[in-house]
Amino acid sequence: MSHPRLSPRVLDLFTLAIALALLIGSYTLRRNVSNTVDADELLPVALLALRFGRRGGMIGAALAFIVTGLWELGHADTLVTLTGYLGRAVAFVLLGLLLGSFVDKRRRLEDQLIRYFDTSLDLLATADDTGHFTRLNPAWEELLGYSSETLRSMPYIEFVHPEDRDRTLAEAAAITDSHNTVRFRNRYRRADGGYCWLEWSAARSRSGLVHAVARDITAQVHAETLLESNARMLNEQVSERTRELEEARTETLQRLARAGEYRDDATFRHTERVGKCAVDIAFGLELDHKRIIVLGEAAPLHDIGKIAIPDGILLKPGPLNDDERAIMQSHTRAGERLLGGSSSPVLQMAAVIAASHHERWDGGGYPAGLAGQSIPLVGRIVAVADVFDALTHERPYKDAWTVEEAIAEICRVSGSQFDPRVVAAFLARQAPMSSSPAWCQQDDESQASAAGAPASASSASRAPLSSIA
Repeated sequence: MSHPRLSPRVLDLFTLAIALALLIGSYTLRRNVSNTVDADELLPVALLALRFGRRGGMIGAALAFIVTGLWELGHADTLVTLTGYLGRAVAFVLLGLLLGSFVDKRRRLEDQLIRYFDTSLDLLATADDTGHFTRLNPAWEELLGYSSETLRSMPYIEFVHPEDRDRTLAEAAAITDSHNTVRFRNRYRRADGGYCWLEWSAARSRSGLVHAVARDITAQVHAETLLESNARMLNEQVSERTRELEEARTETLQRLARAGEYRDDATFRHTERVGKCAVDIAFGLELDHKRIIVLGEAAPLHDIGKIAIPDGILLKPGPLNDDERAIMQSHTRAGERLLGGSSSPVLQMAAVIAASHHERWDGGGYPAGLAGQSIPLVGRIVAVADVFDALTHERPYKDAWTVEEAIAEICRVSGSQFDPRVVAAFLARQAPMSSSPAWCQQDDESQASAAGAPASASSASRAPLSSIA
């Protein structure tokens, strides 16, 4: 509820009347009471300075100077009177000047603040602890369409969007509990029924009032929402495009791998099976997950160099002679040249595999005759996977072996042809496929017995590992 206030003109006249009354009263007291305090005239000087500033202070000093002079002239020695009179005059002038200057400066600052408050494009407000606005600048009326009286007549929470009220009350409580500046956002209802987004910065003063600055960010919020929506849509499009590119890349690698077996129906899907077996072994060796993924894509390319081998040699049903074997073995270098020099991690690993998957642990392999740890690990892994798949599937020069027979043969040449650690990882992953996990510990005669045939007969029907290119 607002209280009636005196107009500035009435207040000015009232102040002048009180100051004159004080001066007259002081003069009267000096005439009737000899020990009246000399500082009595300072009170009206201060009163006029506080009300009218430096100009009022000077007027008050002049009036006090006159009243004191009239009394002094008739009550003391001339020299003493003059000295005391001048001293009082200096005190009156200094009081009126200093106090009036302070008041003038403060009023100038207040005027600047009022002009800023009224002309600011931001929404400026003060609120009390009852939840009502106590003062609002004109920007509120322009933005919301309500009059200042309407906005001050109801709790400000009534204008807040229902979904934002709990959060707004929580922020208001945080402002009340401390003198820290609190920043938040909410939506305010306009007179037309719509809502606008406001961003607040508010703090509580020592007087208990909350001083706040708000800014209309409706366009900004809409832009942010649009950007978020566009970002989500772009992310979805990028994800979809990335997925398509990844699928295309994977398909290209698969088709490239199959190019090496395109002319040989007997090796159909050989490269795919080798890739899966190599991954299985890599898991057994506990390689890094990313490296295993690359290996799964690179291993199927191990025989890509066979596209450079003539059909007469590649598809020959019988054993190869020395010259033919040399040509067949050249597929390792051909694959390395075909895949080498790429920036792709998959093709880089594939080039290493192509060049090293026919090396032997004992150094008797090709093309470089590497031995032991000097053979790249991925080449040692694919060597086991390649031979296992070649043994268990039919080729022009051999029948398919059983899984158990192939496992037994790989165990037999562990430490000579294959890395024992790789073989151990292979066996650990292949054991569930075998009906007899102890094949590695059985001799040739036991193996033949388990296969249901004499050892010599079994050996005679099997091509040696060295014939598997």
